[in-house]
Amino acid sequence: MSARSVIREVKHAIGTHPRSKITVSARCLNGGCPWTLETTADLKAADLAMMTHTGRTGHPTFARTFKDVALVRRLELNEGRTAIPPLPAPH
Repeated sequence: MSARSVIREVKHAIGTHPRSKITVSARCLNGGCPWTLETTADLKAADLAMMTHTGRTGHPTFARTFKDVALVRRLELNEGRTAIPPLPAPH
């Protein structure tokens, strides 16, 4: 007797876990400028800090790093479910 498998397309959705926060950090890309923004969940304050740095120095370009916890849900299995899995413990 041989084993058989069935392959089918399954739709998924991905987004930020509703119990997590998006964080951002940044650094100025003007050659030699040491300005950095420590990681923060206050995205508006991060934008303001970069604009303030630009206003003071004229440096307009930054590398931003955004971080979140993603939640992937298999749509057909989660239809009608409101339960959200817990966030994993930090390593």
